[in-house]
Amino acid sequence: MHGQRGFTLATLLFLLFLAGLAAMIAFKTVPTYIDHYVVQKSLENILAEGTNRTAYELRQTFEARLNVNSIYSIKASDLQISRDQGRLTLSVPISSKKPLVHGISISVDLVATASVPLQ
Repeated sequence: MHGQRGFTLATLLFLLFLAGLAAMIAFKTVPTYIDHYVVQKSLENILAEGTNRTAYELRQTFEARLNVNSIYSIKASDLQISRDQGRLTLSVPISSKKPLVHGISISVDLVATASVPLQ
């Protein structure tokens, strides 16, 4: 005789709960990772345009790119500019803390960085 096979209702509900939890975490964190990607590409493109600009000009260009890409959680003043060891490095910290449920939050901390040799 063969026994019955398959999922029980409790197993199905548990798997649905896990899938819902994973989806909720993804919906909260994916926008931060998208912002990180966009900022990273913006920094790389700014450096590709040349390294002979002042910090003020770099911040203005960065702010314009943030506006074009509709990123409002990061400001031009967050841009860190370093000219050390013959390299121009631009970096921006990206932090996000989103509530999940009743006092439980998820925090994502990233840093977008781009660097090129000085001309």
